[in-house]
Amino acid sequence: MCPRRCEDTVRLLVEFIEHQLPPEIHQDLERHLAKCSRCLAQLKTYQSTVSLLSTLKEDDLPAELRWTLKSFIDRNCRN
Repeated sequence: MCPRRCEDTVRLLVEFIEHQLPPEIHQDLERHLAKCSRCLAQLKTYQSTVSLLSTLKEDDLPAELRWTLKSFIDRNCRN
């Protein structure tokens, strides 16, 4: 396992999950994930988080947490 390769893989997991990578990069990541239990565990954690968050409604969260999450997303997300 190459730590640098794992670092690169983790950076691409969101795009991997959302199928937003070029096919050759997606396939390369699939090969890496098949061999690297650490990156596969990270992928499963991301997938579980996305799945859990998709079940929440904005009103399910306390107002302070909504504000904190919104601030984090505004600072860190490209969209």
